[in-house]
Amino acid sequence: MLRTLTLMIAGLAMTLLAACQPPAQLLVEKAYVKLSPVEGSPSVLYFTIKGGPSDTVLRSITSPNILRLEMHETVEENGMSMMKPITAVAVPTRGKVAFEPGGKHVMVWGFDNASRKAGKAEFVFSFSNGEKISVDAALKEMKPEDGMAHH
Repeated sequence: MLRTLTLMIAGLAMTLLAACQPPAQLLVEKAYVKLSPVEGSPSVLYFTIKGGPSDTVLRSITSPNILRLEMHETVEENGMSMMKPITAVAVPTRGKVAFEPGGKHVMVWGFDNASRKAGKAEFVFSFSNGEKISVDAALKEMKPEDGMAHH
C-alpha cells in the first residue's frame, strides 16, 4: 500500500515538474542595426525571433525613431543574388526565425538624432496574434573591414 502511494506521489511530482516548464514565449532577441557609412543609403536591422506557444506571423515592424523600414529577403535567382521585399514572415510554434546577413533583413532609412545620440533605436514588432513586442536595437557603425573580417 505504502509503495503504491510513494509511486503515485513520485508520478504526481513528475507531472507537476513538467507543468513548471516555462511556457514558450514569443520573443525578439539580439536586435542590432548596422549603420550605413554612406549618408542617404539604408542601414540594416538584424534580429532573431523565437516562436511562442502557437504559430504566428510577423506582420510589420515600426519605429518612432525612423523614417522608413522595409523587410527584405536575399534570394538566389539564376545564380544572381537579389533582394526581394517581404511583407510577412511566419513564426512557427517554438521555432526560430533569424534575420541575418545573407538572408532576411530589414532595410532602415533615416534615424532621428535622438536615436543616433543614444546609440540605439526602438523597434516595435507586430504579430498576427495581436502581440506587439518593443525592442531596443543597438546601433553599430559599419566598418569597412566588416565585409571581410570576423568580429
